[in-house]
Amino acid sequence: MSRSLTGQVNLRELARQEASIEAELPLSDFERVVALSTPCDNKVGESEESVIRVSLRFSENHDLVFLRGDLEGSVNLTCQRCMEVMDYSLAGPVKLAVSETEREVEGLPKGFELICLLDTNDLGLELEEVHLLPLVEDELLLRIPLVPMHGEGAECSGRARIGEVSDEADPKENITRPFSALADLMASKGKGH
Repeated sequence: MSRSLTGQVNLRELARQEASIEAELPLSDFERVVALSTPCDNKVGESEESVIRVSLRFSENHDLVFLRGDLEGSVNLTCQRCMEVMDYSLAGPVKLAVSETEREVEGLPKGFELICLLDTNDLGLELEEVHLLPLVEDELLLRIPLVPMHGEGAECSGRARIGEVSDEADPKENITRPFSALADLMASKGKGH
C-alpha cells in the first residue's frame, strides 16, 4: 500500500495495516534543509533540482508504532576546508519508535530512536494526527554535519593547502635564541673562575 508523505496521517492505522509509503519529493519541500544548503549555480537552461526518496514501512508492538525505511538523496554544502560546493549524501536508514507517552522503553530494538509525542499534545496531536514530512525532515537534518568537509579520498583543494603548510622547513631550524650567546658567555666566565 502506498500513500503520500504530505498531509496528516494516522500512524496507528498505518501500523495496523503494516502499510508502506514510498515517495520522491523535491528538496524544496524540506525548507529547513534548504536553508542549510548551498545554492548551486546551474548553467542556463538547467533546472535540475535534488530529489529526496523516502521509503517507510509501519508496524506496531503494544502501544508503540515503528517506522523502518530508507532515505536517499543529496544536498549541496560548502566544504569548510576548501570553501567549494560539494554534493553531500543524506542516504541512510530510518529506525523510529513513536509513542504518545513519556516512558522508559525496555526492549526497544537495537538502533531505534524513541520519539515521544507528549511534547506535541499541547497542540492536540496524537498518533492519529501526525504530519510525516517534518518527521522526515528532522531525519535529514540529523544527517547534515555541523562542519561539512569532503570525505576521505575525495579531492579537496583545502587538503592540499594544509599539506603545503606542513611540508615547509622544520620550524625548529628557524628558531633564533637571542640569549644563547649570553648563556655561552656566562658559561665561559664561570669556567675561568
